[in-house]
Amino acid sequence: MSNTNFTMRVWGSRGSIPTPGPSTLKYGGNTSCLEVRCGNELLVFDAGTGIRELGVHLKNQMPLNAHIFFSHLHWDHIQGFPFFIPFFAPGNNFTLYAEQKTGCTLEGLLSDQMKYPYFPVPIPKSPSELIFHDIESNQEIIVGDAKVKSYRANHPDGCLAYRIEYGGKTIVYSTDTEHSDEIDESLCEAARDADVFIYDCNYTEEEYEIRRGWGHSTWVEGVKLAKKAGAKKLILWHHDPLHNDDFIDELQNKAREAFPDAHAAFEGMEIKLL
Repeated sequence: MSNTNFTMRVWGSRGSIPTPGPSTLKYGGNTSCLEVRCGNELLVFDAGTGIRELGVHLKNQMPLNAHIFFSHLHWDHIQGFPFFIPFFAPGNNFTLYAEQKTGCTLEGLLSDQMKYPYFPVPIPKSPSELIFHDIESNQEIIVGDAKVKSYRANHPDGCLAYRIEYGGKTIVYSTDTEHSDEIDESLCEAARDADVFIYDCNYTEEEYEIRRGWGHSTWVEGVKLAKKAGAKKLILWHHDPLHNDDFIDELQNKAREAFPDAHAAFEGMEIKLL
């Protein structure tokens, strides 16, 4: 029988910097990493510190053939990359995607963070195989029976949101984006009728007033966008390092008053669509 599973699992949803400790046990302190299973295909979105634990989890499933999509290459989205165990194991194949940067390749940018004096071990040339793709917004990538489309997000240095379609269901991953006075039509298109809409809810409205231009949004704007797009479930993502579990509980409760199927992402959260 063919595998038609469509599931997402959160390995990290914190923003900016990891926040381990007793006050973040419920939602977790690892930075962004989302695992998506589309049948037999393994898709990973971002390589924040959460990807380290994903790598440990995958040790008994090797050899692997996986696709890793980067929203962008700020530190909190690549911090876990050097610590992903499967990169250093024989027989694994990884295809990596990120937005093309002028004068730089994805391979070059990821290699730079693993060079002296920042890191003692260079990016692995073997035994695993790494294939790098520099992509653009509004680009479609076919992975087995799944379709992944990239969309422009509003963030310093650029950022991509991704719409994943499989088996008639849709997950949208939209981290690190800042709203404006008007609805972001690009993200609204990305989130159209999505079953799961993951959105950057880093700030409260009050925090945003003193952090305009930093590239992040609020749950209030996430609700507006989810309603306009007709999304079914809203996932609050990219939790601020200063927000402890009690604070995020409160944000989630407020969001649910406006959008009942709103949930703050937490490490280990799993949503099965098929």
